[in-house]
Amino acid sequence: MIKFIVCEDNEMVLKKDIDTINSIMFSNNIEYKIYSFKDYSKELQDIIDINEDNKIYILDIELENSSGIDIARKIRKNDWSSLIIFSTAHFELFPQVFSDKLMIFDYISKFDDHENNLGNTLLKCINIINENNNLNFKINSDHYSIKLNSILYLMYDKYTRKTIIKTLDNEYFVNSTLISFKDKLNKEFIQINRSVIVNKNRIKSYNVKDRYIEFNNGVLLENVLINKETA
Repeated sequence: MIKFIVCEDNEMVLKKDIDTINSIMFSNNIEYKIYSFKDYSKELQDIIDINEDNKIYILDIELENSSGIDIARKIRKNDWSSLIIFSTAHFELFPQVFSDKLMIFDYISKFDDHENNLGNTLLKCINIINENNNLNFKINSDHYSIKLNSILYLMYDKYTRKTIIKTLDNEYFVNSTLISFKDKLNKEFIQINRSVIVNKNRIKSYNVKDRYIEFNNGVLLENVLINKETA
């Protein structure tokens, strides 16, 4: 799911932003949700504090009681993966934004084809998220790209010296170490021992004593050591 968080104090602009999001997402087969705010609030901070992927912020730089720049600073305290877009009429504030190194994805002028430019920027954001939600690898000369949410687990086989990627409907044997995949996975994956990384969203049950994990499609991963601190 993609979460769009819009903070805009002009009701007309806010409605246009929401309409643009709905129009863009209508043609994409992706689950999404829109959160809208007119200013910084505890409810907005609660969303900022949620540690998850696939968040796109559209922030008005000048709000009634706060600033989109200040909100971006709060986001970047612990979150460097969310995409932040500034919707603004105040381009004179750009030097401050750059000096803060907030990694802003784009700036949209409210007075220059706002809806079309916002739509094009959102499409770029969605493409980035889709790319980040896939695991890309190569087997011999063949290139593969599989959705992260289809992966059950990755397991390094010390005998073949390959990493096994087990998905809902396939199994891949990749001539790479397990550690080479860690930075390519998202927060839904946890390493349960030196040789196995699992998709926690796909786990139905597990048993530390009997050393097995059952996934929600019925697949069993047996004779696997589960570190208690990750269970």
